[in-house]
Amino acid sequence: MQPIKKFLEASFRIRILLPVVLVMSLMLAVTSYIVNRQFQSYTDKNGRMELKSAAMQMERNFLLYQGRLKLRFEPLVRVPSYRAVFEKQDAKTIYSTLNQMYDAEQLEKEKIQFIFFSPANPSAGPAASASRNRMLLTKEPISSINIFNAAAPALREVRLNETSVCDTVQLGDRLYELIATPVFNSNSELLGVVTFGQWINWEVLQQFNFGTDTAFIGMVGNALAVGGVSDGVVRPLQTFRDAEMTPEFSTNLIARFQELSRKPLTTAEELRRDPAADLHSLQVGDSHYFYTAAHFKSLAKSDAGIGYLLFRKYDDSLELARTTQQVLLPAIIILIFVGSVIVLFFINKATAPLRELHAAAEAVGHGDFSQRVHLASKDEFGELGRAFNQMTENIELSQSKLKQTVETLKTTQAQLIQSEKLSAVGEFVAGVAHELNNPLAAVMGFSEMLKNGDVSEKHSRHLDMIFKSAQRCQKIVQSLLSFARRAAPERKPVSVNKLIEDVLEMISYPLRTSNVKVVTRFSQQMPVVLADGHQVQQVVLNIISNARQAIETHAQAGCITIATTNDARWVRIVISDNGPGIAAENLKRIFDPFFTTKEVGKGTGLGLSLCYGMIREHGGNILVASQPGSGAIFTIELPVADEAAWFETSFMTQTTTATNQPEAREGVGKKILVVDDEESLLHMIKEELTLHSYDVMTVPNGEAALRATRGQKFDAIICDLKMPGLNGRQVYEKLREENVDAARRMVFVTGDIIGDQLRNFLETEKRRCLNKPFTLGDLRQAVKETLAGK
Repeated sequence: MQPIKKFLEASFRIRILLPVVLVMSLMLAVTSYIVNRQFQSYTDKNGRMELKSAAMQMERNFLLYQGRLKLRFEPLVRVPSYRAVFEKQDAKTIYSTLNQMYDAEQLEKEKIQFIFFSPANPSAGPAASASRNRMLLTKEPISSINIFNAAAPALREVRLNETSVCDTVQLGDRLYELIATPVFNSNSELLGVVTFGQWINWEVLQQFNFGTDTAFIGMVGNALAVGGVSDGVVRPLQTFRDAEMTPEFSTNLIARFQELSRKPLTTAEELRRDPAADLHSLQVGDSHYFYTAAHFKSLAKSDAGIGYLLFRKYDDSLELARTTQQVLLPAIIILIFVGSVIVLFFINKATAPLRELHAAAEAVGHGDFSQRVHLASKDEFGELGRAFNQMTENIELSQSKLKQTVETLKTTQAQLIQSEKLSAVGEFVAGVAHELNNPLAAVMGFSEMLKNGDVSEKHSRHLDMIFKSAQRCQKIVQSLLSFARRAAPERKPVSVNKLIEDVLEMISYPLRTSNVKVVTRFSQQMPVVLADGHQVQQVVLNIISNARQAIETHAQAGCITIATTNDARWVRIVISDNGPGIAAENLKRIFDPFFTTKEVGKGTGLGLSLCYGMIREHGGNILVASQPGSGAIFTIELPVADEAAWFETSFMTQTTTATNQPEAREGVGKKILVVDDEESLLHMIKEELTLHSYDVMTVPNGEAALRATRGQKFDAIICDLKMPGLNGRQVYEKLREENVDAARRMVFVTGDIIGDQLRNFLETEKRRCLNKPFTLGDLRQAVKETLAGK
């Protein structure tokens, strides 16, 4: 079952052909059934009509038969010689006369079984009975009592009406037709009745002319009575064969007669209303019949058991129906086959576009997107083909775009990986820079302390070199922290010259090691620009780095010139180099994403594209000019900020170093708490402040600081912002809840860059913050301003 199901599901033509064939078969079968039913109905109706007609004809023939008997025997009793004999009322003479009426040959020919005379006024007593017997003439040993009893109704009818009467009676297992004729004398007085009895057998009924397809069987009580007796066997008419008249069949006919004969023969009016009334079918052997039953019109009330069954054969009609079916069935099969072939032909024609579409779809499935379907029509298949062609065109275009996208994604992925690496490096650099600020603060502080002490000139120069080197490290660390900080773009008034100086400070080492000299030509009257300093730094850094790499591949040494100019509208940064320059065909694509002339793995092609996007977002322009062999010139244009913002600014505002000579007794009576997790810084700050008469207490963490403030009062608290455990901000918030006055006297120090969140916090709380590394003057100035309540 499963393979058949799969086959049906796999073939569209079979799924179309099977329902069509089934519908055709069903229609032809229904047509055949209707034709057969109509034919059968016609045959049935026609056979029943013929049987009805035969039944009615039977009744008319029987009446004619009785009329002929009357005409035959009534004149005999009117012959004067016979009438004179009847007037004598002598039994012997009457018997002799009756015997003369018909000789034996005539009696046999006309099937007259008995003749008797019944006087009008019979004598009473045994003598009358005896004389009556002598007036009976019979061929068969029939009891006179049975004859008189059977003829009694007819005799009474004759005496009452004085006319001849016909009656059908039963004597034993036979049917007889009686003709009772009155005998009158010359005075028209009734002398008696002469009764003739004729046996109704099949030879008598042959004159009724039933035809070869109609059979008549008379019934007497519970026995078959008609069609004659031959060797004691009831012989039907020629329609039934003797072999079919079995006892079982006879019993069945008797039972059916008893059931059906309770109703009178259907009248002509009833026949017109319902041709099938009281008709039934019967199969005898291989023959089929319609049949009906009726009573003979007997004058005796007790003779309900005498009658007949009338049969009509319809085998010819059935044979015609069977022949028609035998012819029709092969014709139906041939029609179904021919119809299936025709339908299959048209299905193949109709599904040809589908097969073509299937082949094209398979080709597309294997990657051949150039496949197109031939459009041969404008019907649904044509629409489907046009849709398929449009789909393949779109797929081909999408595939091309997808390939480009995949390549782009690969490059983007490499860039993202590189970006993540740079981000990780940035985080690492920020962490390292923060950690460097703490020892740098100690180096700067102790070197400055030693320098201010009693040292030789030689050692003073050494200490001065140490201090300046530490300051240089401070600038490098501050630049790294500023550049590595990841924050949302924020535009502020910035100094372009300061941004470039910070970038050069960061990349001074790779420039020196690459033998690349940097020449700066900054305008001294530069207005500020409203920009995100970090993004501008990134653009400048990227262009300088590209120039350095180009010079390295072209010569052993080179020069990069950075100039700044301005007018009323623009601030311009011009970066030029003496490298190999840029080919003319690459100038138009220099800012395209993923375009690079570097070797695989050494560039992503996103640097200049990102630079272009950043500058355009600032409302500026970035231009490039180059001559092969003469280097390249990049010009960055940024719009000038409003006149109200024309001032120089820096990212880290430091407290101006005190130039006045420190007072040795400035800290007398002032108690200072220093909180920092760096022991060297604690020692350095304590030494410096103690040197100026401050009472200094140091603690290594925030928890110790809180405990110290609960037991003592401090005039100022110097606290590091970033510490393990409680950080500086948390210490401040705790103090604000416990000791508001102590919280107001806090000065923060940090080795990290001040972010927006921390900046907002300091501005809101109006707290001072020193960036590590700081000078000793900055430290003392911050303490003084705090003690003064500024």
